[in-house]
Amino acid sequence: MMTIGELAKLAGTTVRSVRYYHSNGLLEEPQRQPNGYRMYRAVDLARLSRIRRLRDLGIPVAKIAELLDGDAHDTRSALDALDKDLATKAEQIAVQRAHIESLRRNADPELPDAFSEVLAQYVVAGAPTAGIDNERELLILALTVSGGDPEVCDTLLSAHRRVLAEPNREQAIELIARMYALADAPADADTIAALAIQFCDFTESVLPEQAAPENASPTRLVAVLREHQADRRTVTQERFAKAVAAEFAARQSRP
Repeated sequence: MMTIGELAKLAGTTVRSVRYYHSNGLLEEPQRQPNGYRMYRAVDLARLSRIRRLRDLGIPVAKIAELLDGDAHDTRSALDALDKDLATKAEQIAVQRAHIESLRRNADPELPDAFSEVLAQYVVAGAPTAGIDNERELLILALTVSGGDPEVCDTLLSAHRRVLAEPNREQAIELIARMYALADAPADADTIAALAIQFCDFTESVLPEQAAPENASPTRLVAVLREHQADRRTVTQERFAKAVAAEFAARQSRP
C-alpha cells in the first residue's frame, strides 16, 4: 500500500493531478485508514498509470473514462480520431503560418498589400514619419469603418496614387512636410494663409473631388476620419485647417 504522494511519484504525475482525477470520477478514492490517511493499492497505481498515459497521448479527460473500461480497439479508435483532429489543426496552422509569412514580406503588415505599397512610396519619397503614421491610422480606420468596401478602397488608392504620381509627387511631399512642421512651432497668420492657398491649389488640381466645402451631414466614414484628424492636430495645425476650410469656402462662393 502507498500514500497519495508515493502513488503520484510512481505514476509519474502529481498529487494535484490525482485529486483532479478523483474529482471527475476517473480514479476512485480509497477508504481512510484508522490513522486518517488514504492508502492506495497496486490496482490504483495501474489505473492511474493508464490515465496518465492516455492523457500524454492527448486523449480528452471526458473520453478517458469510457476507454478505461473498454478494450484496445476502443483506444485505437480514439487515437485515430485524435490523429485526424491533429491533422486538421496542422493544416490550419500551415495556412496561418503562410499568411504570417506573407505579412512579414509586406512593408506594413497592418494593411493590405496595395495600401502598404502606397505608404512605402511615401517613405521613399521622403515624407515625414508623423505624416506616414497618421496616414496609416487613417487607412486602418477607413478599412475598419467601411468593412473593406472595394469602392472605398479604390477611391483611397486612386487619391494616393495621383498624389504620388509625377509631376505631383515633389510638391505633395513638400506640402506634407510643411503641414507637419506646423506641429513643432507656432506660425504667423501670413505663413498659415500662404500654405493654405498652396494646399488648396494642389487639391483642386490633383484631388478636385476633395476641394468641395465640408458636408454638414457627412457619412459615418467621413465623420470618423474628421474626428481622428481633429484629435491629432496641434493648435497651429488647427489654425491651418480652419484657414484651408475658409479658403475653399471663399473659392466656392466666387462667380
